[in-house]
Amino acid sequence: LSRDEPILQAAFRSIDTSISEAGQNGSQRWKRNITSFSIAVTSSSQTLWTSSHTASVLGDYADSPPSNVSDVTYFRIASISKVFTVLAALIEQEAQNWTLKDPITRWVPELLQTANPQLVNWENISLESLASQLSGIVREYGQSDLIDPFEDRQYGFNNPVEVGFPPVNGDEIPPCGENRPGTRPCTRKGTFVIHESTSNRIAILICISLEILDGLITRPPLFEPNDRATYSNMNFVLLGFALEALSGQSYKEILDQKIFQPLGMEHSRLTKPPDGQGVIPNATNDWNADIGTYGPTGGIYTTASDLMKLARAILNHELLNKSTTNAWFKPYSYSPSWSFAYGMPWEIFRSSDLLPDSNRIQTIITKAGGLRGYSSQLLLLPEYNIGIIVLVAGDGHALAWLREEILKAVVPAVDAIARQQAAERFSGTYASPDDTHINSSVSMEVQGSSGLMLTSWVSNGTDFLATYVKMSQQASGSPGRPGKVQLTPSGTNRGSSNVDVVWRAQFVADELPAAAGVIDMHLVTDVDTFTYAARSVEEFVFATDSGGIASEVHLPGLRITLTKQQQQQQQQQPKKAGSGASDHTSVWNLMKPLGL
Repeated sequence: LSRDEPILQAAFRSIDTSISEAGQNGSQRWKRNITSFSIAVTSSSQTLWTSSHTASVLGDYADSPPSNVSDVTYFRIASISKVFTVLAALIEQEAQNWTLKDPITRWVPELLQTANPQLVNWENISLESLASQLSGIVREYGQSDLIDPFEDRQYGFNNPVEVGFPPVNGDEIPPCGENRPGTRPCTRKGTFVIHESTSNRIAILICISLEILDGLITRPPLFEPNDRATYSNMNFVLLGFALEALSGQSYKEILDQKIFQPLGMEHSRLTKPPDGQGVIPNATNDWNADIGTYGPTGGIYTTASDLMKLARAILNHELLNKSTTNAWFKPYSYSPSWSFAYGMPWEIFRSSDLLPDSNRIQTIITKAGGLRGYSSQLLLLPEYNIGIIVLVAGDGHALAWLREEILKAVVPAVDAIARQQAAERFSGTYASPDDTHINSSVSMEVQGSSGLMLTSWVSNGTDFLATYVKMSQQASGSPGRPGKVQLTPSGTNRGSSNVDVVWRAQFVADELPAAAGVIDMHLVTDVDTFTYAARSVEEFVFATDSGGIASEVHLPGLRITLTKQQQQQQQQQPKKAGSGASDHTSVWNLMKPLGL
């Protein structure tokens, strides 16, 4: 996917126009004069587009003067920090240093100080439970407490007692927290060392005074462990403690060694950078806030440029293997909404509203973050191998507006490019060589938003497409229902050069049948319905060149290899130089969504 694609350039121009017009006609839902932003779109291989805006009215800069916002300007990204914490945990799991099935008590044994059955059953909470928001524990300790006058003012009152809250004793108030005047951030005091045994790594914690844990273990659970998801910052405070116990390093050192340095993220840190390297909004803000032990849940300062490096690393499986990354993108629990699920720590959305000519569902892997004065979101669309970064300082309403403008412009553009690439690389007629005297062939073309479709399939002189459709209709319990045969990329490769691309055939009905009842089985994915003598009938293995252009297709089930007709091979050369092997893999993901 190249930044020079005309369709993509038009999409980016439309976003720029929308941003410009919003500033001129006053129709935007956010205050442009106090709002700065840095936004970016990246493919798995390169930056595709960036845009920045500097508010005309900025906040107070103490140690250095402000500069114009760009893709290397620091923002606070708040809860996007959770992605780094989970990534570090997954790296340790791949290194076989621990498993996310470990109970948190293995690494933070102080949680066992309470044996009150009415409180949290910590031994049933795994590292995975924490990372996927399934622990059932409280959201905060020492933060966002209404005893805090800063919290009160955002809800329109100055004293909680005046609006009906009872007075409380001093010993009931958390001794630490990031916001209250006269208090300090919660910390984890003491030291710890790691003892290496022959069988495993055991954390030995010495002289610990854990004020944040002292408060946490007195709070009852919200739900039983692994029952249902609810948002909790404390999950990632504990996960950070566990990472420190495992490694014998501080969370800062873990980030530096495991993520920042390997990815060249030179503008990412846990400590505040010089004011002039960041953007400080003219509003109540947390630019200077030291959030202490909340670092693993929301402490990172970074830039759009560095977040693009992270997005590319995730999409390219640079720090995790492909299988782990695939699993990482999957939901762990559902929410009350049809369109939203919790991941680890992803917020996963599904929408059928992004393509104007199709109701295909798009899955968007996201993580949002917010501190006072700062709103941010990282979005990954694995089907398209793209990442989107939106960083805002000022009016938080700008985040949703910018995100929607980007998605509405970019997703249809990359989908159109995907169809164009599929047509250039795979469409055509493939036939058996004349000297074999076997009358076998297959023809395929891209049909609108439906993707790559089979238009003809002949085997040994018979209309095999009609045979396959009839078998599929019968197998699905819908004999006679009209439909088409779609080819879908499997994401797997074959061959010594790893350029044999595997696609799967699947019958897709023109219209889905009415639901048979409460349980509707029509949408169950099944792309391996038929085998013939232990080989898949639906498998199509394309041999491609370095530019991704198919020259032949092997059909294992039918024991035949078909060659693309020469005239079509000449017509379907890449339009531009540079769309080589490093980029042609993206089309397999781009064409992945099924459906008409």
